[in-house]
Amino acid sequence: MFQIKKFIMKLTTIFLTIVMGLIFYSCENNPNKLSVINSESFHESQIQVFFQPENQFAVSDSLANDPIKESHTIAQNNTLNRLDEMLSMTENIRKSGSDSLWMALTTKWNEFNSEITGIGQTTSPTHKMFPEAIQKWAELNVALVKLSGEARFGDAIEKTMHGQENVYISEKLIKSVVYTHIDDQIFINIIAASSMEYHHTTGGNVKLIQDTAYPESDAMTLRSVCNDKRFMDVYIRIPSWAVNPTVRYGNVKYVAHPGEYCQISRKWKDGDEISVDLKN
Repeated sequence: MFQIKKFIMKLTTIFLTIVMGLIFYSCENNPNKLSVINSESFHESQIQVFFQPENQFAVSDSLANDPIKESHTIAQNNTLNRLDEMLSMTENIRKSGSDSLWMALTTKWNEFNSEITGIGQTTSPTHKMFPEAIQKWAELNVALVKLSGEARFGDAIEKTMHGQENVYISEKLIKSVVYTHIDDQIFINIIAASSMEYHHTTGGNVKLIQDTAYPESDAMTLRSVCNDKRFMDVYIRIPSWAVNPTVRYGNVKYVAHPGEYCQISRKWKDGDEISVDLKN
């Protein structure tokens, strides 16, 4: 009898261990679970963007300089209110790190991304939105990509930028998100012809340059300029639409999955080049 009870207790312990392990695993792999990174923008003067007119990368400060004076319709006000609510939630999450608030926000974000921006439809998403909403939507996704480091928010920014010829996104806002950082961890959130220069925490200046004709081309070369070797963790956003993407340094191939960031941790020296091909 004692042996039977001991056996049952052992089975119960094993069962509970398995259950707890599955719960822990599911939590760790829950796509809705919040992972706060809070990366920061570089100063505007540290970023250069080289937008080609034919790339439809046109950025505009017209909203700030010449705001729309017409009265909004009820639908437009509703759109702006939804965006303002999500922006407010993002700021509260940045301060609190609340998982429940994050889940509520991502639900609202998914609904907006689907209903308003027309994801999965053939028409351009920005055609369904008016200039002030486009600007707020971009601001929201900039805040979210800096908060969470999730590629989907960078995808949304990119889709908005390339949605139509006259994109109402300020150049200052674009500069705030192309590159962000946590000390010497550098996040390349937007693939675009551009450069970033900053003072490394160990001393000396480092410059990263994106050579690309994106979006006409699916390739980008990331080049470093520095006086000495400097260790940096560089994270390159791989868009969700990428097909068999590759990220290489010479014969070294890095792990690159669509809809994720590719991490490159190494000592960078002057002239180092990383080749990124989004479709193969």
